[in-house]
Amino acid sequence: MIIDAHTHTFPEKIAAKVVESLQAKAESRAYTKATDSDLMRSMKEAKIDCSVLLPVMTNTAQVEKLNSIAAEKNEHFSETGLFSLGGMHPDFENYRAELARIKSLGITGVKLHPAYQNVDLDDIRYLRIIERAEELDMAVVIHAGLDIGIMHHNFSSVDMICTVLKEINPKRFVLAHMGSWKGWDDVESTLAGENVYLDTAFVLGRYEPPEGYDVPEEKTVMLSDTQFTRIVEKHGYDKVLFGSDSPWYPQKRTIDMITNSGIDKSKLNLILGENAKEVLRIPER
Repeated sequence: MIIDAHTHTFPEKIAAKVVESLQAKAESRAYTKATDSDLMRSMKEAKIDCSVLLPVMTNTAQVEKLNSIAAEKNEHFSETGLFSLGGMHPDFENYRAELARIKSLGITGVKLHPAYQNVDLDDIRYLRIIERAEELDMAVVIHAGLDIGIMHHNFSSVDMICTVLKEINPKRFVLAHMGSWKGWDDVESTLAGENVYLDTAFVLGRYEPPEGYDVPEEKTVMLSDTQFTRIVEKHGYDKVLFGSDSPWYPQKRTIDMITNSGIDKSKLNLILGENAKEVLRIPER
């Protein structure tokens, strides 16, 4: 079972507008229309069995509504291959009850995005959410490192991640973007080998600007195959999850780049599916 542990979609009515806005903000192109149907097309092309949707709550009013939509999507998982986590906003007051509610609906984890929620990861508001998720045996996936569209401040630095590990040490803690986007030296020296999971979303090779954008080539360089392989081997093949960050990187290209990066191909099945199935509790289709 091939599982893409990191994808995003938006409702059909607003997807095009959202993608246009985010492309301009990040100066990085989208590779799908960011709708459920187009993600399913991409999955078929890449021979992916499951894509995990990671909703981002940018305000408190979205929390209950988007979590309920996530639960509804999961009711159709056997048909679509789309499995959604929930989300939480650090300013949502009734976080304890809401996490319990979505747990009862079969949602197995939540996504937190410090950059888009404008709160540092080591803030008490996040720490208590992560602690509550740990009480409920739910996975927590965070955007780790800089965000391509918000480069003025690192809301989820390696130091902040280390604070979470020291204060809570959650068992199912997934750091997107190989632990810290654009901070991979710190990941290799400090985080590799720790009790966390890393996903491969939007890290390998180069990203491409949208048509008409003049972005310096050196800015688009991301994690090298050599460093990726070193981090995987130091951290452990059993703690790395394939993620593409679709629509912001192609699913098939991500699989190909992981496969050809220099890692031990005999352990490829762990990264491409087995680890995500275990840590995110993905059901059978």
